Amino acid sequence: MRPHPLLPLVPLAALGCRQIEPAPKELDALLRWSFAEYEDAPDETWAEAIRNLDKAVGGGQVEHFDGTVTDLTREQVERTGITHADPSKAQGIFMVNPVACTLKQLTELVTARDQNGLYPGTYETFDREWTSDVEAFRAGREDWATWDESFSFDQLGIAYTADLEGGARRVPELDAEQSPFGPALINRRVMLRPADMEKDDHAYPQDWRVEIYYEREPGLVVHAAAMWRQADFGALNSDQEGTWRILLNGMKDWDDTSEKHCADM
Repeated sequence: MRPHPLLPLVPLAALGCRQIEPAPKELDALLRWSFAEYEDAPDETWAEAIRNLDKAVGGGQVEHFDGTVTDLTREQVERTGITHADPSKAQGIFMVNPVACTLKQLTELVTARDQNGLYPGTYETFDREWTSDVEAFRAGREDWATWDESFSFDQLGIAYTADLEGGARRVPELDAEQSPFGPALINRRVMLRPADMEKDDHAYPQDWRVEIYYEREPGLVVHAAAMWRQADFGALNSDQEGTWRILLNGMKDWDDTSEKHCADM
């Protein structure tokens, strides 16, 4: 389900549907909850999730760290409307990192069309088509943004093209008690179908991602990112620690490049 960007978010519990559970306090559960509840949890529960996340990652002492995260469940991934994949076969990894940017700056970078220009070397080709009024989102007039992505990759003997659905949600500032760090940004991307591989013996069936950003102090954003990926590229597989490290280093490189852009904005 993709939320309509011009309609207010209505908690599903208020409509007599599935009850929204409180946000978890432990980091592993909180990352999986964030992916599943990206659309459905009301702002108040998301504000609770941000407070819980801040405690889980060290609060004012947060430093860069990363690792693995528990599998998503089939129910969690199928709530995206995508049903082709078995999430138990996808390896989960995460990163937490402080970034020297404002939340507004990172909102502009996350939602920008030209990701290849901003982050060269990440993709061979990249195309992003907005499917909502993303300019209104970037300006703070809307709380939802949606887009479609197509990109190709060709490095280390691995070549493929993939289609993703992306979106961003702004969790507004509620009050000083509920939102001690102000608003937050949530970004989720899901692979719509298995990637089109150049080599017949390579496979990249699924990719699920969620990222959380909040400005803990002026000019310092905490970035928490989780990815669940299943891929078999011959010598590189998603269940190998060396592959995790390549992906986690790529996440950190994205933040480092973002800091350089923020210094110039």
